[in-house]
Amino acid sequence: MMKLAHLSLLVGVSGHGHVTFPPSTRHGGNLNDAGSCVTNITGDFNIDVCAWFSQPAVIPGKPTLPDYMRSYNVDVNSGSADWSATMPWRAPGTAPVLGSGCGVGGGNSVPLPNGGQSTKQGLDGFSLPAMPPTKWLRGSEQEVGFSISANHGGGYQWRLCKVSDGVSEACFQKTPLAFAGDKSALQYKPTTYYGVEYTIPRVEVPLVKTSEGTFPKHSEWARVPVPSCRFCDQSICGAGLLPNMTDLFDPADACGGCPEAAATYPGKQVGGLPWFKQQICGQGCAGTGYSIHCPPGMTQFPEPLPGISGYASVGINFAELSTPSLGYTDGFDFSIIDKVLVPKDLEPGEYLLSWRWDCEQSHQIWQNCADITIA
Repeated sequence: MMKLAHLSLLVGVSGHGHVTFPPSTRHGGNLNDAGSCVTNITGDFNIDVCAWFSQPAVIPGKPTLPDYMRSYNVDVNSGSADWSATMPWRAPGTAPVLGSGCGVGGGNSVPLPNGGQSTKQGLDGFSLPAMPPTKWLRGSEQEVGFSISANHGGGYQWRLCKVSDGVSEACFQKTPLAFAGDKSALQYKPTTYYGVEYTIPRVEVPLVKTSEGTFPKHSEWARVPVPSCRFCDQSICGAGLLPNMTDLFDPADACGGCPEAAATYPGKQVGGLPWFKQQICGQGCAGTGYSIHCPPGMTQFPEPLPGISGYASVGINFAELSTPSLGYTDGFDFSIIDKVLVPKDLEPGEYLLSWRWDCEQSHQIWQNCADITIA
């Protein structure tokens, strides 16, 4: 367990998910950067495309999610071992978010060590410069996609907000989009080896969705189709703690002065040592730092296809590398593609598309926005 914990220290600062299609997302993601948290320069600061989210995010009441939609600790739904009971996915859509529904830079105005890097801390994602919009027709089916860099489980929804109505989370909640069909697709990014580019065909996986126990009421949400690992029961880490947003601590104290922590998190950090140690423990149970795939029989729920599983982040300490380009595998090298239904009665005009991912392994909600014209 301690070996896993040490490795997970190296990946806590990486981004955890972002939109890759439509490609005109304000945050800069596209199908070719699946699994990579690339940084784009905007004005006087850099944008980490994976660093737009809200934390800590907590459901306001009791869990409402049906058991068949669970993604972590799937065989426990009550008692002290139900460590995810307050996580956003346990009542999809109910946990409040920060900002206007496009995520907040670094997750909060207060920087936490599991937030983003190279991003203006606390910036509302809606304030990023608009991009050339993607055209959608009313009543059509349209493809959307996102990428995962750390598999916190849970599920997601796509929504629209007409810009002239005032962009906000409440506006996005007025127009949640339904999914078309019962399949998702995994689209791998192109890869080049010794100058030869290889294109991997799309593969289909089941789309597991529900409108039961969701908010807005009866809106459709889909479970992340990739199971994370289950190396240990995360209840050994304790019930889900929230970060202390004022007290400073030394990350090296989380693992007995280990040098990995000092290299990855220099200086004092906010969040509280008990919370930070729980984050390390939980990520170790989920398989971070071990492999991009889970060992056979050690997944949270059955794999949709052989080898499609894992926590995704595999870290290498940049401080110990003479060639940084050798250093990091950031996440799954595919996008999860779905088709959504564009309502027939939408007014034509300029919209924002919002992707909201409610996690079950962490108190986090990940969001990105893309510019859309409805015609």
